[in-house]
Amino acid sequence: MVRPLSKHETPPLKTAGHGKTVPLLHTLRTLAIGTVGGWCGYMLGLPLGWLLGAMALTMVLALAGVRVSASPKPRAAMIAVVGLMVGSAFKPEVLRQATEWPVSLAAVAVYTVIVAAFGIVVCRRLGRLDPATAALSGMPGGLSELISMAPSFKADVRSVSMVHATRLVLLITIVPLSLTLSGALAALTGRTVDRTMHWALTLSALDAVVLAGCAMLGIFLGRRLRLPAANLTGPLVLSAAAHITGLTDAAVPDLVIAVAQVVIGATIGQHFAGVARRTMLTGVVLGLVLTCFSLTMAALFAIAFDRYLDIPFALGLLALVPGGLPEMSLIAISLNADPAFVSLHHLCRVVIVVLAAPSILPLWLRLSGGEGKG
Repeated sequence: MVRPLSKHETPPLKTAGHGKTVPLLHTLRTLAIGTVGGWCGYMLGLPLGWLLGAMALTMVLALAGVRVSASPKPRAAMIAVVGLMVGSAFKPEVLRQATEWPVSLAAVAVYTVIVAAFGIVVCRRLGRLDPATAALSGMPGGLSELISMAPSFKADVRSVSMVHATRLVLLITIVPLSLTLSGALAALTGRTVDRTMHWALTLSALDAVVLAGCAMLGIFLGRRLRLPAANLTGPLVLSAAAHITGLTDAAVPDLVIAVAQVVIGATIGQHFAGVARRTMLTGVVLGLVLTCFSLTMAALFAIAFDRYLDIPFALGLLALVPGGLPEMSLIAISLNADPAFVSLHHLCRVVIVVLAAPSILPLWLRLSGGEGKG
């Protein structure tokens, strides 16, 4: 059994955002390194390439003993961008479509609960992670969203990152490939996922003001109201309200999303300074176990969709596997596999996790308090 990082193995750089001032030059250097890694991840066509590339390069350098540290302020701002991204999916037409698929959306909720419960138990018992880290590692949510919550609950960002990064890469790779080889979706033949980035900032001045206002006011209100993961949930709620009411229908520009992914990825990577190999191995092993279970459950649910709801197996599988809302939406678009259906079901899963986790985690931590840290 592999164990998580002990107190004696906690790297000094992890305290950079907790009372110690990080020099501006160190922050700029770390973000520059993250940008190089993100660009490589983008050019390689990796899922969430900017984030995973930035995280991978800074992580490797941190493990090699290179000093990579950054101020927490850029990260705090970019976490708000993640909230805007999730909130922007709450458009009137999407909500109207939700009435057309009530049974399958309810099934997503059931699937999410089952996978989350299994994941939390496995991470707690098999991985011997502390309760907060086990909960955030085991939930089938988005990589960015759950990593953003980790500091608020004093969870080990490194463990959460490794588990979800492993799960994400495996699912994004396995699902399209398996559907192609099996012929379950004829439209897959000869098609590839288009992750081309649009560099232009096409927002109107009004849309830019609305989104920026949702971010800044959301952070302020989230902190004043003491919302869990306030930098994420505050902007998310205001962005959702703005899009539902029709105040704006703008999405966060690709360039801003890329910057957010680089900053978040680079600041994750810095936490791997001095991390034990066993900790990394734990994350990879847990990611493999959770991937196998979530994929198996998704296949079973997709079979039920095909048999009882007349929803093709391949479409149901794309809508269920927790491979990330942006990535699975991109795959559905590129494969012409009813993107609205796929996106709405993944949005349902992400929203359940993002909104439920901050409420459930405190109760889980209280109930787990007497169990120690495994």
